[in-house]
Parts: sequence; structure tokens; C-alpha cells
Amino acid sequence: MANKANCCVFIVTTIVVCLLAGVVGFVMIDCAINKPWYSAVIDSVTGLDPATDLARPSLVPLFNLTLRVASPSHMLTQCIEPGTDVEVTYHGVLLASGPAHRLCAGPRKVPRGQAVITRGHGVRVPGFVLDRLAEDMRHGVGSFDVMLTMPPTHKGNRGALVSCRARRIGDTAALQTPCDASNTDIMWA
Repeated sequence: MANKANCCVFIVTTIVVCLLAGVVGFVMIDCAINKPWYSAVIDSVTGLDPATDLARPSLVPLFNLTLRVASPSHMLTQCIEPGTDVEVTYHGVLLASGPAHRLCAGPRKVPRGQAVITRGHGVRVPGFVLDRLAEDMRHGVGSFDVMLTMPPTHKGNRGALVSCRARRIGDTAALQTPCDASNTDIMWA
């Protein structure tokens, strides 16, 4: 009888350990392969009119953006954290920046979006870049890069850089195109 009881305990213990290992494995795989999905669209721009603004020695651009986050994970909520800096550049020249507010999307839920305004004050653009910007804006083909620099979410966690390249003004389809995201060590003051 004792052997039968020991055998049952062993079988139950083995089943419980296997189930726990399976759950832990699922969680680890879910976290590893289901990275957050970020996107951005430039809804509108002011201060870059070729006829009036781009002839000035310095620019005061304003970009209205929509940022979006989604969580493909079955378990994790993904967020754009407070303290995230949003920058808009044109061929490497910083035109505008501003803060993003906290925005979270639950696991497997509809992506969440928020409006963000970035501004530039007294922006000086090198002549050859300014000429190209004026030409692109005249033809309605100006495209800009949007960069999000996210702080670490807790001690020991790494921040993230999210790069949304070649975003055209008013191209709402860009919200369906994920940005490149990478975790990185970022120095925060």
C-alpha cells in the first residue's frame, strides 16, 4: 500500500511540476516574442510654409502628431511612459520636440492613441537641407522622422528608443506601420 501511495504522490508531483514549467515557459515566450507595437502619424504641420515661413532665418514649426501603442501579448500591458520625449527631425535636423503623456494598451486590446504637439523655437536649418525641405513642402511630399525616447520604467530597467521613419503629413495609414523599437541604456538626469 505504501508503494502505491508513494507512486501516486510522485505522479501528482510530476504533473504539477510539468504544468508549472509549461506556464512559466508560456509566460517567458509571450514576453520575449510579443514586443510592444508603436506607431506615429503626423496629422498636421504649421510653420513650414515655403512661401512665408521657410524664407525666415529661423523657424517655429509645430507638429500635431498621433502616437499609438498596442500590446500583442496575452498577458502584458504596454505603455508609453511619462517622461517620454518626442522629437521630429528632417534629414537629421531637429525641428520640434515635446513630451508625451502616459498611454497604455492592455493585452490583446484595441491599440490606444493620443494626440501630441511638438514645437520648435528659433530652429536654424542648414541651407542645403532648407532648400530640400522647401522643395518637398511645395510638392506636398515632405516626410519626417519621429523619435520617441522612453525612460526606464523601474530601477534596473532599460529605456527604449522608438524610431518612426519617413512619416508624411496626413498619412493616417502610417498608424498601421509599426515603428522600430529597441531597448537601450539611456542616461537620465
